[in-house]
Amino acid sequence: MIRFPKSVVLAALVVAGLLAASPMRAQEPAKGIALSGSVKKPQAVDVAALAALPRRATLAKVPGVARYRGTFEVEGVALKDLLEKAEIAKATNDNFDRPLDLAVVVTGRDGKKALFSWGELFLADDSGAALLADRIRPLVPHHHDAIDDPRFGPGVLLGAAAREKLDVTGCAGCHDGGKLGKIDAPRGVCLVPTRDATGRRFVEDVVSIEVRQAGFPAPPKNKDVADPWVEAPPLVLPDGKAIALSAKATKGILRVEGEDDGIGLGRGFRGHSRYSGPSLAALLQSSLPAGTDPGLLFVVVTAKDGYRSLYSGGEIFLSRLPVNVVLVDTEDGKPLFRKSGRLKSVVRADFFVDRAVRSVSEVRCVIVP
Repeated sequence: MIRFPKSVVLAALVVAGLLAASPMRAQEPAKGIALSGSVKKPQAVDVAALAALPRRATLAKVPGVARYRGTFEVEGVALKDLLEKAEIAKATNDNFDRPLDLAVVVTGRDGKKALFSWGELFLADDSGAALLADRIRPLVPHHHDAIDDPRFGPGVLLGAAAREKLDVTGCAGCHDGGKLGKIDAPRGVCLVPTRDATGRRFVEDVVSIEVRQAGFPAPPKNKDVADPWVEAPPLVLPDGKAIALSAKATKGILRVEGEDDGIGLGRGFRGHSRYSGPSLAALLQSSLPAGTDPGLLFVVVTAKDGYRSLYSGGEIFLSRLPVNVVLVDTEDGKPLFRKSGRLKSVVRADFFVDRAVRSVSEVRCVIVP
């Protein structure tokens, strides 16, 4: 039996991870990440552009094609910081002048896409929900045998060039007694979701970032609506089918309770409230087609006066925070005031309340192709 030196036995670098091989890619030099869409400064994001932004670090869980791939320490820049430099601005007039209804679609060299909302990137109290990682290190468990290879020492993170050649073949029996395939670290600049419970929205070797508008106009603004109450706003599914969200229709849906000190970007403190209502995730779970990919889904909630917000499928279904988006119908133990409409959407992970939508008149689901 052939025995490999410890410096080669990298299969155990990521407890049962790094078992799923990534697809082979052409060894072409990086030409920059194409940043386009609703930004004033479309550009090719190169190494220099990333180096000019603040650095951040986190841990990432990365799934493989068939089984868990690995856990990594990553360092890079917040997607939020990059977009701020590019200056987000809507490319076309859609009757709504705020960025609350924008989506950001990130694509990898293998064609994988992941979608984030503008709000989850910009309205939290931290660096946002996504990191563009250009330096990566496999996480080595404490009980692993000593590894002599200095590339995997504490604090040593590998750039794209070093990871391109990282390959250990032929290791056997490290964990489960089976023969392992090709083992590597993710290639290129990777998009790491920092608030998700899983790695579904992890994108390897990012080639493009596009800021997209909702794709349909908001209704005309009307802040002087005499009666904002909408008894049964429609839930419009991706195929155009509509379901009336009446009190009867939402009665059996999982309910969520919470409380918050509302802080708005414009008017500051908006008051303290205790709220409850149906989980948007539970509602959609029973309505969307089976197999809908949350990483490609977004939901636009519109108010009767034309205000609207966009929520990503990731923050609805994949968040570490249980039941992140709520369709509130009760505040402080009582039904909403008539001026607030029957339903109000709330995002629990947001620090600022600007994506809360009162007087909900429509909930529309869209899947990005």
